[in-house]
Parts: sequence; structure tokens; C-alpha cells
Amino acid sequence: MNKLRFQVSQKRIAEQAGVSQSTVSLVLSGRRGNSDQTSQRVLQAAERLKYRPNLLVQGIQTGKTRMIGVMMPPFDYFWSEVLYGIHDVLTAADHVPITLWPVHTGSSPRRRNGPAQKSGDELDQIHRLVDRRVDGVILWPSFAQLFVEHIHEFSSRNLPMVTIDHQLPPEFNADYVGSDEAMGGRMVAEHLYALGHRRIGHLAGPSYRTWAVARREAFESSLSRMSGASCVTREAEENEPNLAMGPARELLSLPNRPTAVFAASDLYAKAVYRAAKEFNLKIPGDLSVVGFSDDDFACEMYPPLTTVRQPAYEIGQRAAEVVLGRSLGQIRDRGRHEELPVKLIARESSQEYRQVATRN
Repeated sequence: MNKLRFQVSQKRIAEQAGVSQSTVSLVLSGRRGNSDQTSQRVLQAAERLKYRPNLLVQGIQTGKTRMIGVMMPPFDYFWSEVLYGIHDVLTAADHVPITLWPVHTGSSPRRRNGPAQKSGDELDQIHRLVDRRVDGVILWPSFAQLFVEHIHEFSSRNLPMVTIDHQLPPEFNADYVGSDEAMGGRMVAEHLYALGHRRIGHLAGPSYRTWAVARREAFESSLSRMSGASCVTREAEENEPNLAMGPARELLSLPNRPTAVFAASDLYAKAVYRAAKEFNLKIPGDLSVVGFSDDDFACEMYPPLTTVRQPAYEIGQRAAEVVLGRSLGQIRDRGRHEELPVKLIARESSQEYRQVATRN
């Protein structure tokens, strides 16, 4: 066991190569000053001995650990893609993401069978990152509102912070990278209006989620400027299908029910599909439905879901680029706000109102 844990030192490489330890240090750090022949001897000795640099020591010397804290769970397809984007940019820059989160979330069995949430869990996880001297953090702060109580653990240490999907108050000086939510809301309003729908429902996300507010405001504002259009909104409690069922049923049981519903997420769209089945309504024959995200299951729903595609992978990439830029001193302005464009993906769940007029 001790042999397996043996760390090759630069001193031993120097002995093998027949050079001084300072020469080894220069060669391994990539600095010039030695002949090609000497450098080759050092590199060959290092390879024979399976030498790997001690990044902990380098971190002490430089003040940079080349580690980035990433506090977000692989909640669903969108967040998995975001994590892929973060991972690819950080590793390409020879940085390592440390990914963790306070509590399991989502509708999978992991949430029901996972460890119970205890007071202080989120602070414990934050301290795990701080104690390992990460060079910056990327956060999804909305999944645990208690984060707001502890964000100062990062900001008071001047650690670069980038949030995704939820904006922190300005006093935290955190950068933000996300989708152009307003663009998506406008696209949905224009799409449904062009199809002839005038009574339109919106199954909105919780009003304390900045993404939900941005989508809702843009959608409702766009419809308010369209002749003859009206919107009725019901708000879901969380981004989970079961908690959106009540508001979905309310929308579809209205005396003058909407002919189309904009669900603020693809998960909410699932709830609208289930509610429509309960009310014996056919999609899109009796009701058009549009979601938001373009999760992996959207094209497999029956009928395939019209939705707004978020550039999840690119969002992760950009968040990683920003936190690296902050850490390396390449970005100096505070509170950067970046929104990536979205795209409407039209599928079979939305169709022209004139085809369903006789059913209403």
C-alpha cells in the first residue's frame, strides 16, 4: 500500500537524469534555459518514474487550486446538459469541477429515498468548497432558497460567482448566464396568436423564480398588444409535474376554457397533457400546448411537444468561461448579465385554431 502511494520527487528525477534539481524544476515547468538534450533527459526520466506534478503544492505557491465549485444537481436533462458544458470548458482549461449540492431534488426515487435534508446542509456544502480553496463557483441558487442566507460565504471572500437560471440581488455582484427568457415568452405568444388562438392560458412557474417571472411578463405583455387576445394565468408551486396538476386542472375547467396553453416548462406541459386526458380533451384537436426547455422527452410525448429550446450545453460552457475569466483576472467588470438566444421548436402539439373551432 505504501509503495502505491509513493510520490516521485523532482529530486529523484534529477538523480536519474544526472542534472540538478533546479534544472528539473525549470524543465517540468516549461521554462527555457536548458539545451534540448538536457530537457529530453529530464522528460524521459520523469516518464520512466511516472512522475505527476503535485498540484496541491502548486496551489500553495500560486494561490490557485484550478478547482471550480459547481453547486447544482443533475436534476433533469436541461441541468445534465448544463453540467456537460461546464465540465468540457473547465477540463479543457486544465481545471477540475467539484460538483455537489445540499439535497436531492426532482421527482425521481432519489428524492424520496435519499438522505433527509437537515438544517445547515447547504452551509456545510459551501464550506466544503471554501475549505478546498476553489477559485470560483457556479451556482443554481433557486433550487434551495436557503442559499440566499449563505451566499455571503462566497461574496465576502471575493470568490467569483456565476449563477445560472436564477439571478441574485445586485449586492452580491454575481455574474449571471441564462436563456433569453423574454425572447422565449414572446415567441410563444406570437406562435399561438399566428395559429389563430385568442383565449390562451399560461401555466406559470413560481413568482419567486426569476426565470418564471421573465417568461410570464414577456408572454402576457406580448398578448396584451395583440388584438382580441386574452390570457388567464395559473401559477404552479414548483417545477414538478405533480404540483402543477391543480393549476392545470383549473385552466381546463374554466367555463370559457383556453384553446391553447403555454406551460412554463416541459414538466408543466406533462401536467397539462394529463389534465387534458382527465377532461377528455384531445391535443391538439381540442387544445394546443406549448412548453419551454425542449427536454429530451419533449419529442417523445404524444403528440410531440411544441416547445422553446434552451441552449443548455452552451449556457454551461459560457458560465464556465465567465468564472474562469474572473479567476484569471481577464474579466473585471462586476455583475455581468448574459442571455443566450432560444429557438421555438414547432411540433404536433400546436395547430391552427380554425381546426378546433367547432369543439369549443
